[in-house]
Amino acid sequence: MLGMRFLVWIALPCVGLLGCSSALPQGDVWRPRQESLVWPKPPDLPRLEYLRTLTGPQDFLKAGQSKTILDWLVGDRELSVPLLTPVAVTADGGGRVWVADSSARMVFRFDLAREKVDYFSQVGEVALQAPSGLAFSPRLEWLFVADAVLGKVFVLGKEGELLGERTPPGGWRRPGGLALDSSGRLFVADALRGDISVFDAEGRYLRSIGSRFTLDGRFQRPIQVALGPRDELLVVDALLFHVEIQDASGRLIGTIGQVGDAPGTFARPRGIAVDAEGHVYVADAAFDNIQIFDLTGQLLMHWGGAGTMSGQFNLPAGLFIDSSNRLYVADSYNHRVEIYAYIDQRTASGKSR
Repeated sequence: MLGMRFLVWIALPCVGLLGCSSALPQGDVWRPRQESLVWPKPPDLPRLEYLRTLTGPQDFLKAGQSKTILDWLVGDRELSVPLLTPVAVTADGGGRVWVADSSARMVFRFDLAREKVDYFSQVGEVALQAPSGLAFSPRLEWLFVADAVLGKVFVLGKEGELLGERTPPGGWRRPGGLALDSSGRLFVADALRGDISVFDAEGRYLRSIGSRFTLDGRFQRPIQVALGPRDELLVVDALLFHVEIQDASGRLIGTIGQVGDAPGTFARPRGIAVDAEGHVYVADAAFDNIQIFDLTGQLLMHWGGAGTMSGQFNLPAGLFIDSSNRLYVADSYNHRVEIYAYIDQRTASGKSR
């Protein structure tokens, strides 16, 4: 039996009575409804484009197909679970998206090209309690899952089998944000330990990284971590209301943000991601927005606000950017993940990459 047991594998509408469709062409995976929403608004040059929203198995219902039919297809109403409170997200860049849902105590996997959703609620014989962080290695096909309540960081293989765990000396207290650097090293933020633990690609513990900003050398509440294009380390320190940036050798580059209620400041910073050009995206759960900075801390743009429309948020949390500069936002209290594309004006002629 696999170490990770999937609860359900939903493939819509590949059932004899309803016919079977092939995978969507790759170009249609990201824009299924062809909506045109960009930020900033004209006449400014657009830098970000809305692509699509993920909410659960219902995303793949066909025209005329009801939710009742979906329940019948999977054979159990409890198995057609939508996203409840997504808090972390990662992706492989090819259409597979993993979402950690703390309320459902599950990790969802969306396969956009094949229009499938599956999810699991336990790893081996251990039931998930509060999945809080995700990272995926495309090279190894490994998924890393942190659970804040269990105090575990699991490593899962290509078929969902449990390959092992990552544990620092002294163990975890509250592991959360995960990130992988260019060499496959895993970085884990532990909010209560006040540090970042680093493991090499083979799983060996390397070191603990502390703050270069605080006097005692500890982060006050490190909840999320990201890596820059030159393996800069970026840590969201929730109690200091800023992002600390260190270079690959551990020297302090600077900080982004401070406590406040104006653009460029934070009230409840949560998620962080960095694109290939070094733009830093930070989600703020109090402002219900996402702000974009450069690595010097200069504010470049922001968008959002409380609401349910595309481009609005309700307690945004985890962020992730894939190799094609697509941004994934875990929009917790809107029960969804939104996907955007960064528009590089140097390579785009009115279209995002």
